[in-house]
Amino acid sequence: MKYGHIFIVIGFFLTIRCQNMKEKFESFINRQCSELDTTRIGLIFIFLPQRNIDVQTFQSKSSEGLIFKTNHYFSLLTLSKLFKPNSTNRALFYYINDVRKPTSNHYNQWLNDSYWSSKLPVEAFKFINLDYKLEGNDFNLLELVNQIKDDSPSLFDLSKDKYLLVTSDVVIGPKIFSCFIEDLISISQDTSNILSTEYIKAQSQKQCYDAINRNQNNFYSFLYKFDYIHNLNDFSGILIWNNRFTNNITQEFVSFNNFYKCTYRNDVIKESKDDFFDSFCIFGFELAIYESPMLQDLFYDDKNNFKNFARKHLFGRSQPIKYEISNSPVIPNIVHLIWFSPNPFRKMKFIEYLCLKSIIYVLKPDKIRIHGDHEPVDCKYWKELSKNPKIEWVYREKPLYKYNQNFSQSPIQHLADVARLEVMYEEGGIYSDFDILWVKPLEKFRYMNVDLIASNDLTSYCLEFPFNIQIGAFMAPKKSEFLKLWLNGYQEKYHLFPGDYVAVSMCEPYKLYEKYPHKVFIENRLQMIFFNGWSAFIPRYIDIEQEKLQEFNENLDWLNDGTHGYHLPRHSELYTEMDFKNANKSLPIKIAEYILNL
Repeated sequence: MKYGHIFIVIGFFLTIRCQNMKEKFESFINRQCSELDTTRIGLIFIFLPQRNIDVQTFQSKSSEGLIFKTNHYFSLLTLSKLFKPNSTNRALFYYINDVRKPTSNHYNQWLNDSYWSSKLPVEAFKFINLDYKLEGNDFNLLELVNQIKDDSPSLFDLSKDKYLLVTSDVVIGPKIFSCFIEDLISISQDTSNILSTEYIKAQSQKQCYDAINRNQNNFYSFLYKFDYIHNLNDFSGILIWNNRFTNNITQEFVSFNNFYKCTYRNDVIKESKDDFFDSFCIFGFELAIYESPMLQDLFYDDKNNFKNFARKHLFGRSQPIKYEISNSPVIPNIVHLIWFSPNPFRKMKFIEYLCLKSIIYVLKPDKIRIHGDHEPVDCKYWKELSKNPKIEWVYREKPLYKYNQNFSQSPIQHLADVARLEVMYEEGGIYSDFDILWVKPLEKFRYMNVDLIASNDLTSYCLEFPFNIQIGAFMAPKKSEFLKLWLNGYQEKYHLFPGDYVAVSMCEPYKLYEKYPHKVFIENRLQMIFFNGWSAFIPRYIDIEQEKLQEFNENLDWLNDGTHGYHLPRHSELYTEMDFKNANKSLPIKIAEYILNL
C-alpha cells in the first residue's frame, strides 16, 4: 500500500474517533446538566442615572429625565432573549424617582415603537419607581441594590430560587447561562476521551456553577469598574444571588477581585479574535459604539461574533447583508424632477439648466420627466431643453391635502418632498433635485435588487439622529415597499411632530432603514453635498473645523474620486450665467464649467 493510502486510512480513523469523542462528550453533558428553568430566576433590570462626571458632555441634566437609548435597548433585549420573561412571568424594571423615568426623543423610540417593542416585548416587564434620595446625580449603587433586594421578592409574579440583577449599562453575555445549570458534577481531569476545547468550556461552566451554587455567601458578581470613578460604591455589571442569601450586599461582597470580569466593549467589538459568546457581560456605558451608527455598522461586518449575535436578535439573522444583483435592470432608466413654484412666473436658474444638461449627457436616461404645477417661464434655457425628445413635462398638483394632513401652510420644499416620494413609488427610477450636477453614470445601481438606493446626510435637522436619509437624490424600483412605508409615515406619524415638516421627510426614513436594512443600499458617493461650502459627505462633517473642510474642498479630485453627483444648494454664484462668469474658481464653479462644456 502506498504511503498516500496509509495517510487516508489514518485520517479516516481519526475523524471517526473525534466524532465518537464529541458524541460521547455531548451525551455526558446532556446527562449531567438539566434544562434551565428560567421561571425560577428573578430578573431585575435597573435603569441607572447618569454618573455625575463634569467632563462627560453626553450627560443629561437631572430635570430632563433619562433618554432610553440604543445601548439600553440592547441591554434589555439580551436579557429578554436569554431568559424569556413574559406577561405571566415578568421581569422587574426599576427606575429611580419619577424624574429619572425612561423617556424618549424623536430618534430613541425603542420602548414605544411597535416594531422594536415587539422584539422585547414591553409587557414582559413590570416598571417600578424606586424612591431614592439623590444628591444631584450622585448615588450609592450598593444602597440601591440592597433596597431592590429587599423589595423585589414580593413583586414577582412567581416565587424565585435565584435573582439576577443587570445594570442598564451592560449587555448580558450568554455565558451567564452556565451559572444556572443544575447539578453539574465534577468532571474528571482525564481529558483523553473528550475534546480539549469542549473540556475547557465545561470547566468554565463548572467554575461558574460553583461560584453561584456553592459559594459560601450564595452571592456572585460580574462587574466592571469605571477607571475614572473612584467611588467604591459605583460600578456596573451583573449581580447574582440565591434566595437563601439574606444579608445586605456590602463592599466586602462587591470586591475588587470581581471587577473587570465584565468585558470592556473595545475588546469585543473592535477585535474579531474576541468571542462574545465566552463573555459574562459586555460593559456598555457611554459608548459611541453602541449608539448609532452602531446599527448601520452591524449590517455589513461579518468578522465579529458580537455583531453576529446582535444581528440575530435585532433582525433574526446573524449573517451580514448580501445584496442581490439581478441579470436585468430592476430600476427604470427614467429620471424624475419636481418643479413646484410659489408663483407661475419663475424662470429656470443657470444651475437648473446645468443639472438637466448633466442628466442628459452623463446619466443618459431613456426619459426625463419633470413633474410640476407650472412650466418654467419662457427663457433661453427652457427653450433649448424643451426641444429635447427625452424631456417630458408632466402636470402635477401640489399635495396640499393628503394623508389626512393639511400641508397648505408647509414650505414649497416640503410639498416637493411628498410629491417626489409619490412619483417614485408610482413609476420608479432615479430622482434628482434641480441643484445636483452629475459627473458619473448610475447604470450599475439599476441592477441592485433593493427597495431604495440613497446616501446618508448630517443636517441641522434630526439632531439626535446619527444620520438622515438624503432625499435630494435616490433610486428605487416601481412600487417600492420601502417608499410605501415612508409615505405611510405622513399619515401615521406626521401629527406627532407639528410644524416639523422635516421629521417624516428626512428623519423617519432613517428609523425605517434601521428596521429594514436589507431593503436599502446606502451609497454615500451617490451624491456629495456642498452646503454653503460644507462637504456633508465627510463622516461627522459637522464636527470638523471649517479650515479643514476648505482644505478638503480645494484638494478634492472631484472627477475621479468616485462621487456620482455634486449637490450644490444655495450657491448663488450659479443662479445666473453672469454670476457664474464673475465667480472665483471654487470647486462648484469648476464642476459647472465641466458640465457646461459637455
